[in-house]
Amino acid sequence: MREHDQEGYQTLGWIINKSEQGLYLVVADEDTQKKIVDIYRRGAVKVYDYKRHPGAYSFRDLQEWADREPETQIFMVVNFHLAIQNEDGLKRLNFSRDMLEGLGKNFIFFVTPYGDDRLATKAYDFYSFVKLRIIFHNDETEEKEKELLSVTEKLSEEKKWKPEEAKQKFAEAYDFIEQAKEEQDKAHYNESVRLLQKAQEIKENLLGTQHLEIAGVQQLLADVYKDQGKYNEAELLYQESLQIRKKILEEEHPDTVLIYNNLAYVYQEQGKYNKAEELYQMSLQISKEILGEEHPNTATIYNNLAYVYKEQGKYNKAEELYQKNLQISKEVLGENHIDTAISYNNLAGIYENQGNYQKAEELYQKSLQVRRKILGDQHPDIVTSYNNLAYIYQKQGKYNKAKQLVQKSLQISKEVLGEEHPDTATSYNNLAYVYQRQGKYNKAEELYEKSLKIRKEVLGETHPDTAITYNNLADLYLKQKQYKNAISYYLKAYNVFLSVLGSSHSYTQADYTNMKHAYYQSNPDGNFERWLEKEMKKEAFR
Repeated sequence: MREHDQEGYQTLGWIINKSEQGLYLVVADEDTQKKIVDIYRRGAVKVYDYKRHPGAYSFRDLQEWADREPETQIFMVVNFHLAIQNEDGLKRLNFSRDMLEGLGKNFIFFVTPYGDDRLATKAYDFYSFVKLRIIFHNDETEEKEKELLSVTEKLSEEKKWKPEEAKQKFAEAYDFIEQAKEEQDKAHYNESVRLLQKAQEIKENLLGTQHLEIAGVQQLLADVYKDQGKYNEAELLYQESLQIRKKILEEEHPDTVLIYNNLAYVYQEQGKYNKAEELYQMSLQISKEILGEEHPNTATIYNNLAYVYKEQGKYNKAEELYQKNLQISKEVLGENHIDTAISYNNLAGIYENQGNYQKAEELYQKSLQVRRKILGDQHPDIVTSYNNLAYIYQKQGKYNKAKQLVQKSLQISKEVLGEEHPDTATSYNNLAYVYQRQGKYNKAEELYEKSLKIRKEVLGETHPDTAITYNNLADLYLKQKQYKNAISYYLKAYNVFLSVLGSSHSYTQADYTNMKHAYYQSNPDGNFERWLEKEMKKEAFR
């Protein structure tokens, strides 16, 4: 990371967390603007994107938007250069500078270098009111943008599309991608895939198959497959995206690092920790060299590598990296940022695994405090904090406190995400576990079945989370000495874990051990290995 870019992130963190009202300007190409916003949009900010809301600048539009968010202090106005392309827009901007100030908010306007030049020469009244101007440089991306800008002319020469038609197609693809992200957030994965495939088709017709824009869509598609637990499909698309990026951008580029990081995550979820660690280490080395130690992307890789160490039981190494991640998040993004909350949450998980419940509870509470301040009480991330705190209370035998928090999380999930969402299924699952620990087996079974129904419908039969619910139901039946049901559900879980995660994954091995125990409880003189081999052959023929 160039030194001034690192300072840019630190300055943005200061504006968001400590500055008073004012107008600020970020000068960055469109690709860099998107990356910056992706980092900060999950914090205490709202984003207005002129790509999604095309048109000339209007004070009234910004005022109405800000008025709809009375609790928000920080507003990012992205791709603002698109709103000041004509003289009328610039005149309105000059005229409204005092009115913008009068809103009493922090407005951070994002423009390209070209947009910055227009503001400096055509909107000096506004420009003189800007408190800070932060510049981010990305020469490679600027070249890419120039290429994209010239595409319409090339297409016109080839008589494939008229310039206006080509621009319309680009806008259509952009909108498909934004819609796909929204559908992914709602766990409407098939619809998200459909929209992304439409966007990919448009972009391939415009740009060919070996273009950075295609690599970007492939990455988004892989992200959706990853959420669905379709790790083979995700890995294939990440690899295809990586090959395009390496060909155009070379190995040592932030976008290449991102793909390495995503591939590592796929291996991590499959329990292939050595492969995951190798890729995380590679991406960490490149990230530190080109972005710097104190960059949000570097912090993310520290976090991911720490998770691999945690899963392998290397708690000291994991704690060290989580502490680094937390330090960078606090310094660059500030205390009141969602990534800082995640850092507190992950560090708490280490102490939880080591049985230090008091320290874990303290950090989970810090994470919850930041999340509530940024996101409010009715947000899916609050559900995560409630569930984690509830688990700590369960481990300490405080079942009533645990139940109270899980019921809160279930209520939020149902109200915000709806009944048919994976997070709602998780809340049902966690509440079922509380009842199970209290010996209320009928209530627990009812809630596990609700969780299973949602996971099968939304994620599918072969998703690891579906298998986890099979396993939990099997544990419940085992507690009640219903060995036949227990063995049946352990076997269902084992088939999924084995096919998706592999034989060496901890989930597969734990399920195998539990199934073996249940089998011998039911058949003391039986032969478990022979029975399992027979059952697996049956499964192969289905």
